[in-house]
Amino acid sequence: MFGLVICFLCLISPLQVDSAGIKPHPFVKGEVGSFLKHAPWEHTEMSASLNGPMILTLKSKYKLDGGLVFSKHFRMKYKDCADILKKKPHRKNRDGVYTIYPEKGMKKRVFCDMTTDGGGWTVIQRRIDGSTDFQGKKWTDFAEGFGNPTHEYWLGNDAIHALTKAGKQKLRINVARFSGDKGNATYTTFIVNNKSNKYKLNVGGFKGSPGLKDNLSYHNGMFFSTTDSDNDKWGSNCAVSYGNGWWHNACNHSNLNGKYYRKPSTSGNAMSWYYWPRKSSYGLLQSAQMMIKPK
Repeated sequence: MFGLVICFLCLISPLQVDSAGIKPHPFVKGEVGSFLKHAPWEHTEMSASLNGPMILTLKSKYKLDGGLVFSKHFRMKYKDCADILKKKPHRKNRDGVYTIYPEKGMKKRVFCDMTTDGGGWTVIQRRIDGSTDFQGKKWTDFAEGFGNPTHEYWLGNDAIHALTKAGKQKLRINVARFSGDKGNATYTTFIVNNKSNKYKLNVGGFKGSPGLKDNLSYHNGMFFSTTDSDNDKWGSNCAVSYGNGWWHNACNHSNLNGKYYRKPSTSGNAMSWYYWPRKSSYGLLQSAQMMIKPK
């Protein structure tokens, strides 16, 4: 029987402190324990201690089965912003850009809202000033994502599908008009299907701030459409006439990916949330943001 001590420089949460003193974060027994069970030696026993904010020391008894013993750099990977906040609670109220891994082999830089309604929101779409072109993008661009997470961007339909396919995410939409009015809508159901199903939308369970109407449920069950992939119910292509990259029906009560106008406009292709609180509200949005987190 041999003894092994491995030191990892890890990005982990601060220590948790209770009346009994300092205790390691549950990460020690969870993620690290899982790693050791699959290590290339016969594992028999594991203990761990955390010294300071960065050094994690693992002690594992093992039976050497021939070959070389090797060390591995262990770095925590977070699925979404809620996962980051859960494992790093000190990030609460620290909005900013973080790295997430929605599924194996997928790495994304996203803006995390760590403040609104408890924090932990993964922002999947953000429009502020029109600095990112949404209208010139094609089907593959919307699938992969584009823009800058520090400013304006679309996370990407593949990543949105990975995050929502389990049906455990809720959606929040924040909108603001040139008049200064602000509103938000939440949906308890928000699922985006995969590429082969043309990123079909499943949305429901609306609740809005005073005066804000439900403009997304009209698109429930619709496939995603772009200027080069027409999947709507209209005779022509809604994405060409009414703004690119959305779950157009025939055509839209909302399109947060529509053309950005830097002043109020009556154009039907504008970034819009049509009923708020009445008709004829195309082109009145100054900013929009879509974000998700577990229910």
